[in-house]
Amino acid sequence: MNVLIVSPWLPHPDIRHAGGQHVWHTVRTLAEREHRVSVLCYGRGETPEQVAPLAVVCDQLAVVTPAYSWQQKLVGLRQGWRTPWRLGRRTHHTARAHLRTICRAVGIDVVHFAWTEMGRYLDAVPPGVGTVLGTLDVEYVVRPRELALYPPGGAKLRAARRTRHLVRAEQRYVRAADVTLACSEADRECLLRLAPNARVHVITPWIDLDAVRNVIPQPVPGRLVFMGALDRIANVAAAEFLIDDVWPLVRNSHPDAALRIVGAFPPDSLLMQAQSDPHLTVTGFVPDLAAEWAAADVAVCPSLIGGGLLIKVAQAMAAGCPVVTTPNGNAGVNAPDGAIVVAGDGAAFAEAVLRLLGDRAYRAAVAAAGREYALWAFDWAESMRRLEAAYHTAIL
Repeated sequence: MNVLIVSPWLPHPDIRHAGGQHVWHTVRTLAEREHRVSVLCYGRGETPEQVAPLAVVCDQLAVVTPAYSWQQKLVGLRQGWRTPWRLGRRTHHTARAHLRTICRAVGIDVVHFAWTEMGRYLDAVPPGVGTVLGTLDVEYVVRPRELALYPPGGAKLRAARRTRHLVRAEQRYVRAADVTLACSEADRECLLRLAPNARVHVITPWIDLDAVRNVIPQPVPGRLVFMGALDRIANVAAAEFLIDDVWPLVRNSHPDAALRIVGAFPPDSLLMQAQSDPHLTVTGFVPDLAAEWAAADVAVCPSLIGGGLLIKVAQAMAAGCPVVTTPNGNAGVNAPDGAIVVAGDGAAFAEAVLRLLGDRAYRAAVAAAGREYALWAFDWAESMRRLEAAYHTAIL
């Protein structure tokens, strides 16, 4: 099959964004399965070394670099673009032109839009070519929850505007695409409520199971680990929930416990809290996530907004680390009782953590059941078979 993937990121092996990793491994695996793959994506100044692996596996590669800053817009002005504040439209015009050109040049069978917002280019797909819309979240569910986390101010106003745009666009795009992809059964049900006649297939995202499959757990007694990119407000809010609502209760009953907040770009507020508590560590970026899970006694993975499938929950389970999460955190993972511990508020969360710390047989049982479930439920080869079936459905 001849596939064009339209991505908001240039996918490459070293990309840190989970969505970008999913796109890279989708491209790589489709090529390994003898499909012809082309990629149209936004660029962010990637190096030739980062682009090279993608170019090797692609038939066609087109990179459009949007003007992300006013400085870039002014460069466009000097290059002859008379209305730099409308450079976003030039980006979309260029992307549509590349999409049409690639479809004609190599005979594309199906265009796969790798994120909801890339559905803006559905109208550029030539007649007779199938369309597949990939979703990482259900926007009308997740974005209002995320918006509620912002304090009053300019950032919240900008987030509100973006939320309105994504929620309205999502419904149009799901209805327009031949097939829509959901990360989980929970997301599929939400999308069908939005568009009852849509054809929605569940494709679990790529999870680096190879990195954790053979991990030998060597937990540091009492060590709790939270993981997440800390330039995202949802992850910061989850970390603050742990520190404010859970951590004091755990320390009262287990004074030797230690909490590690792992993730790039931690805000000053978290760093300052760590300075005042010797049992609280904010690591910043760490290169070896598998080692963090191997040393964790309990993975603490609350989510206040949910959406999609939480990679950190699935990875921790696959690494053989028992996980405590919130109902939103397990909605996409859908792990059964006994394979994960779900708690709805700070007191219940702390109680669940303390039971795992205090009852080693119970901890071992949850860890083993979680690992077995994760390695079964998130098999990448099965995801790719389902993706190929979705492509065939789109071109029927």
